[in-house]
Amino acid sequence: MGMFDEIDETEAVAGDDKNRLFQTHKKSSEISRRYLKFLGGFAVIVIIVGVVIGYMTLPRMGDTVRAPKGLEEAVRDHFLLKEKRTTTDISFYYCETYYWARVGVEKRPDIKTNPLYLIESYKARAAQGDGNWTITAEPIKGPEMDVPCG
Repeated sequence: MGMFDEIDETEAVAGDDKNRLFQTHKKSSEISRRYLKFLGGFAVIVIIVGVVIGYMTLPRMGDTVRAPKGLEEAVRDHFLLKEKRTTTDISFYYCETYYWARVGVEKRPDIKTNPLYLIESYKARAAQGDGNWTITAEPIKGPEMDVPCG
């Protein structure tokens, strides 16, 4: 006879052992619920922090921004075709309903007939309507004109 033949099945599983099994199962499901509550709370906090950071990084009036798609090209075309000036660098500023731009242009000291060719920076206002950009520009003749959104 083997060692297992001598053990009676009723002695192996006593009443206390059955209760311990259910207690262990009850504890593990409580731990799972606590863990899910913790993860849910953590997820809510992460979402709230993300929304706050997103709101804080929105551009405000007068902030330097990256030009929307097509705006930089429209400004360069405007200066080349209408102002007859080649642009160098352009800085865009957010102004709620339009974009303000400080546009650097090449100086042309070789053309003496027009004093505007000696000015090397312009301000431009760009507003979008009907899918096209409406751009108006004028030379910056003094520091009072070089104020974004002004």
